[in-house]
Amino acid sequence: MNVPQQDVSARRDGYVAGRDLHLHVAGQQLSLYSEERFATPLTYDRARPIFVQYLNPEIRSCYGRSETTRFTEADLAQALHATRLAVLATDEELILPASYLFEVPDLSVFLTRIRSLVVRGVIHYSSHIAQLDSYVEHKAVEYRGDTRNPYELTPHRRLTDGLVWRPRYAQNTATDIGQSWGTALQTGGDLVTMLTSIARRWPTKAGDVETRLHEVPERLDGQAFIGRFVRATVPVTLGAEERARIDMFLSREYLASYLRDLDAAIVADFDFGDFSCGIRQMRAALADRVLSARSFDLGLRWLGIYDFVHRTAHWPELLSLRSTPEFGTVATATQHPVLRARLREAVIRGRKSVRFQNAATIQQALTVVAVVANKLDVTLNPTDSDRRAR
Repeated sequence: MNVPQQDVSARRDGYVAGRDLHLHVAGQQLSLYSEERFATPLTYDRARPIFVQYLNPEIRSCYGRSETTRFTEADLAQALHATRLAVLATDEELILPASYLFEVPDLSVFLTRIRSLVVRGVIHYSSHIAQLDSYVEHKAVEYRGDTRNPYELTPHRRLTDGLVWRPRYAQNTATDIGQSWGTALQTGGDLVTMLTSIARRWPTKAGDVETRLHEVPERLDGQAFIGRFVRATVPVTLGAEERARIDMFLSREYLASYLRDLDAAIVADFDFGDFSCGIRQMRAALADRVLSARSFDLGLRWLGIYDFVHRTAHWPELLSLRSTPEFGTVATATQHPVLRARLREAVIRGRKSVRFQNAATIQQALTVVAVVANKLDVTLNPTDSDRRAR
């Protein structure tokens, strides 16, 4: 069976044209089970761009990675694995914050490895300041007095070659985090346990502990709202658990700020680390923005296209694969327990129609996805003849 390839652009593509033929099924199924609590998202909008959080130094630090060391080959392999899934998880762009241009070690190596995506306009970088010189000046103030200040006077213009600038509409991330900080210290807030722990050894001469902690945004005085700067405003040495709670909270609010502002999603829950900072559990309104990499990969294995996606396919081939409405149907099914069970059934039924076990080419991958998507559609919306055939 030959499946025609499509011309692929970074914008909405062939998937959008066929969405109404397939994804309405997933939406109906999701609404049927919306009152139940699942570990995976209840909705999945492929029109949302993917925010690339798995490169962020502070988020990586929350999961035991060093903020400052250069990427190892294993680090780079994991980042590329995540990026392949991110490409398949959306019909839109992948977005990096402009800070990555300066703060992520070896970003240039990573961008070189995904150059085909860059030249096709798939990779965007985002900030609230368009001019890179002005952005650097602003960030240099945020990191003033820091021995690890990554912002130099000369912008790294070559890193932006081919990248598309995408404006942020919020003031900046630090402002958003500052607004959440006070709420987190109130009864039932994310940082109440940390506050209680610190209060046990708080020095009397330092004043009221709760007042002092509420003043942290003002005490930062425009510095970046990151863990090491926050710790410098507190007159006691924080324990490992207290540091971890603060760092995880700050990274979670950082993610929330970007996801809201850019109307974006993230891919998380990787075999090598979650990298979601608990945003699904702590931010109910954003729970559907966290897509499970494990579930994506499980679906790819069932389909027999896992090796093709992660080891064989070139970036343009992944763009071609994601552009089909059939792949959109399959990808949506991986992200919900009920639909995932239907997908498994469709794969089993589809094996009778597809001769090869593992796809080695884009044509084979397109074929097996088309067959399984058709079986999935029949499983969810069977006609009388379909029921008799089954």
